[in-house]
Amino acid sequence: MKKIIVLLLIVVSSLSVLGQNFVGRHKLEIKKEMKENYKDFYFSKEVLGKSNFIKYEDFDGYRTFLFVLNEDGYCKYQMQMCDYGLLKKTIDALNQNYEYKENLTWYDYKSGKQNFVIKIKKEEWYFSVVTKKLEEND
Repeated sequence: MKKIIVLLLIVVSSLSVLGQNFVGRHKLEIKKEMKENYKDFYFSKEVLGKSNFIKYEDFDGYRTFLFVLNEDGYCKYQMQMCDYGLLKKTIDALNQNYEYKENLTWYDYKSGKQNFVIKIKKEEWYFSVVTKKLEEND
């Protein structure tokens, strides 16, 4: 029973972060928002150089969040890597909140002037939810 409650809390908190779009925001805004509103994630590291990103992890090890930054510190895209135990709930949440196209791809037309594409990429041990600006060729 304890495991079910913990997993339920993880699912609920992962879906709230999933709904938050940080693309286009500066790294200082992201750090502030994560610290204030996503207490189940902790700051893991920031990497600057050839690749720039900020990494957050949850305390249970089910989710990792990467904010990939441009050279000015603005988020180009975000990626949440999750345990497969969260896949169905994640897909259900995406279906409820965004327009599904095909091949595990959704479009977010609700975020104001800019539209976004959200894709699930399946790996061997985890899946990723990638959110980026919708380009003309997407």
